[in-house]
Amino acid sequence: MLRIIQNRAAESAKSYYSQADYLSEGQEQIGCWGGKAAMMLGLNGQVTKVAFDRLCDNQHPRTGKQLTPRTRSDRTVGYDFNFHVPKGVSVAYALNQDERIVEAFREAVDETMNELERDMRTRVRRGWMNSERITGNLAWAEFIHHTARPVDGIPDMHLHAHCFVFNQTFDEHENRWKAGQFREIKRDAPYFEAAFHARLAKRLTELGYQIERKGRKWDIAAIPDSVKTKFSRRTGLIEEIAAEEGILRAKDKDKLAAKTREAKQSNLTMDELREVWRSWLTDDERDAIGTVGRSQSDLPEQHATAKALEQAKLHCFERESVVPTRRLGAEALQRGLGHVGVEETLAAIDESDVIKRDYRGRNMATTPAVLAEEQAMIGFARNGKDKSQPLNENWKFKRDWLNKEQQTAIAHLLNSKDRVMLLRGGAGTGKTSLMAEAVEGIEAAGHSVFTFAPSAEASRGVLQSEGFTGATTVAELLINPELQEAARGEVIWIDESGLLGTKTMKQVFDLANRIDARVVLSGDWKQHASVERGTAMRLLEQHAGLIPAETKEIQRQKSRYKLAVAAIATGGLIGGFEQLDRLGWIRELEDSDREQQIAKDYVTSIRKGLSTLVVSPTNAEGEQITRAIRQELRSRKMIGEQDHKLTRLQPKHLTEAERGDAAFYEKGDVIVFQQNATGHRKGERMTIGDTVPDELLELAPRFAVFRAEELQLATKDRIRITANGKTKDGKHRLNNGSVYMIDRFTKSGDVRLTNGWIIDHNYGMFTSGYTSTSHSSQGKTVDHVILSESTNSLPAASLEQFYVSVSRGQKKATIYTDDKSELKRAVRDANVSLSATELQ
Repeated sequence: MLRIIQNRAAESAKSYYSQADYLSEGQEQIGCWGGKAAMMLGLNGQVTKVAFDRLCDNQHPRTGKQLTPRTRSDRTVGYDFNFHVPKGVSVAYALNQDERIVEAFREAVDETMNELERDMRTRVRRGWMNSERITGNLAWAEFIHHTARPVDGIPDMHLHAHCFVFNQTFDEHENRWKAGQFREIKRDAPYFEAAFHARLAKRLTELGYQIERKGRKWDIAAIPDSVKTKFSRRTGLIEEIAAEEGILRAKDKDKLAAKTREAKQSNLTMDELREVWRSWLTDDERDAIGTVGRSQSDLPEQHATAKALEQAKLHCFERESVVPTRRLGAEALQRGLGHVGVEETLAAIDESDVIKRDYRGRNMATTPAVLAEEQAMIGFARNGKDKSQPLNENWKFKRDWLNKEQQTAIAHLLNSKDRVMLLRGGAGTGKTSLMAEAVEGIEAAGHSVFTFAPSAEASRGVLQSEGFTGATTVAELLINPELQEAARGEVIWIDESGLLGTKTMKQVFDLANRIDARVVLSGDWKQHASVERGTAMRLLEQHAGLIPAETKEIQRQKSRYKLAVAAIATGGLIGGFEQLDRLGWIRELEDSDREQQIAKDYVTSIRKGLSTLVVSPTNAEGEQITRAIRQELRSRKMIGEQDHKLTRLQPKHLTEAERGDAAFYEKGDVIVFQQNATGHRKGERMTIGDTVPDELLELAPRFAVFRAEELQLATKDRIRITANGKTKDGKHRLNNGSVYMIDRFTKSGDVRLTNGWIIDHNYGMFTSGYTSTSHSSQGKTVDHVILSESTNSLPAASLEQFYVSVSRGQKKATIYTDDKSELKRAVRDANVSLSATELQ
């Protein structure tokens, strides 16, 4: 692990790295200087307190003169880059006393620090210049530690290093010392972390240690998990307190660690600690630890680097068209841990077919296949411009209540001569009403319109409820030959098209070309995008030359609520946010108070007969809110007193590359086949045991992976379907996203809904129906939307997320957070993905 922690207090930095704290009875090693800037300052070898303190005070370590031009009280003193090894590595070193491990660790740290040093920048603010330049030099003090902070007076073994990097770098162009710019280094921390782990794992493999990967983590094989747990007491303590206090973010857990830190102990030598540690082990555990590192060094795996890169490409470009080149590199290093080197991996990327370009100061990557996919999609739309006859240029409007903007949009579609037509409209602008009128106009001219949407809820739920009785999913269109033949020569209309990625859109266009159909795409690419790569609708509008029919006038909300949503829709987040705040709809409360208030707000709303939706950006926060709502409902006797235990299947959201890698499976995972495969039928389930058969991994494109979890439900609880399926008798379709109420539980444990349908207790594809993520809420309309967005969920925050969430309500939106200013900052920027077309 690599963590980068900013330090703004000189005295704090001095005291934290005091000699007394770091040289206690062999638990730490004497610090040493590193970096080109350190050499320029005459610093080499052992760290001294005088030199360290002077650099903290922005003084030359030899002369005491001020280094950089400014020495403010709130200046950034430096950054603590701390590197941590997996627990098994610490155990092997501490109990087997293999000094080669420390040497491998130090080399991995030093090489990674030297690599990131090359990225060091400084600001250039001279004349009219306002930019940055690379200096490539840093000064740091490196301290290697062998133990963690104690728990009950005894520390666990924990090999880690602190590299305190001072906020000074030398600008050769200006011939002076200046403050550094660490933003890009911090941004690329995941890559540097992967590089560190790759260097360490490869060295340990060469020393004879067997490496095993588990998901995105790794460790020395053969060290029992029970041993790792015994010597992870500090982590266990922090996680326990974090769970009790509802703390989710790593940054907040770091603060918790600081608050619960015991003072280091200097009364135990390493030999004494080893005796204590060994006394905690069983004979079998001691024997297992004693055997590690004694195997022959592994021969290099043939083509390991090429295999790792191909897996990294498959993973990265499944859900994004363009990624930072270093993210691709980090993924390749992670895939080849123990077998691939950093330099070889970066060289392999350079020599591959990966397309790399600098984009706004960052090197980005895509592939020829992704670019070709986008170009084919754009080409079909562009080549179809002005090639068809109008769908119905003589249509007389039947819905005279439609506003001028809606009528203009309908006329645009009915008079268009383009093969592909776009209808773009923001949330709540009356696209569905417009769609009904346009479809009638098209059909009046003798054409048939086949309506689709990306999800079952949006198609079989929303569209069918609006009168489009034959609506179904885009996926169904792409696999159903009879449906495809029926649509030959007709019109394919896809609603919520902003949720289609470029891969699916190209498949739709290939089908349309084959059956000579025209395509209408309605939606809004300024809302959430597809999970798969590419914002297809935006690309078609901006690069295929298609002029969209457009609706901007909001119909869903009224008065000041409408003005707030309109501001957010047009990019005026600050104005819209402040309007919602002036309405008293943004409320700042601490965690427990916030959850209870949301629960009361929800119950009050539904008792008034208002349709109500609770939205949270993350499932983790949604789970916390669900517990509070159920407690409130139960206190008012609105759900049953007795909970029934069922099993839900929670998707692990693995990419195809991850599903094809045994490291990403855990015992008890459930595989569900979504397509027929050799020896398996669609819908079939398998539970993973101790190992994952290679022949199963080869079928990764045809199944999804789930984690089985306990779910407690009671009568009158609401449940939400999480995957398409059918009722127990097979007569009724269960659509992903649909919400139902439980009437009762049958004697066999099945779930009977209030509409009389029965869901098999082993169905698994459901969860509590009180909260929804923002992405899942898109397309829904309710009277009252409640948004829970604490600082724990801010990593998932964006302008699109906030816009979609607050625009679900017709009458009211209530936003709960624990920090208004942080929330406003987090949702300020749009999350628009770069396309391969724009990168080339």
